[in-house]
Amino acid sequence: MLLLLAAITFFARQAGWLPDETGAFTAVDGDSLRKDGKDYRLHAIDAPELFQTCWRSDGSEYNCGREARDELRRLMRGASVTCQILDTDRYGRAVSECRAGDVNLNDAMVRAGWAVAYTRHGQDHAAAQDEARAARRGIWQGRFQTPEAWRNANRNSLMQAEED
Repeated sequence: MLLLLAAITFFARQAGWLPDETGAFTAVDGDSLRKDGKDYRLHAIDAPELFQTCWRSDGSEYNCGREARDELRRLMRGASVTCQILDTDRYGRAVSECRAGDVNLNDAMVRAGWAVAYTRHGQDHAAAQDEARAARRGIWQGRFQTPEAWRNANRNSLMQAEED
């Protein structure tokens, strides 16, 4: 029954029958927003985790997860945010394409180099990633572990942090 309800909701959203979410969103990290206690995951991108570190071209380490979150906050500042919900992920988050005014936040994060295109979930932002990599923007300025690889390597630490 739950699977049927999820399928109906998915197709209703795809058809545009369900309204977009608009209002005061907060950037939780580089690919997640929150509004009124509900979490939204930016579709087809993956940003460094909040406590993830990366390396600049000179070899110095920096907190790229916080930098990614701060970039998303900057992109949202002073703009009305609207999210089109496409799906719900296994954690109950609304998987969405979000805009701050005329700016597509998903694409802007990848284009700025603070997120990678999550091509497993769509090719939507592959060109933006190519542009960011060529210009050495954001995490492309040096070395980094993909957010997915970092999560896998730090799963126990992440679970402990959630319990604290």
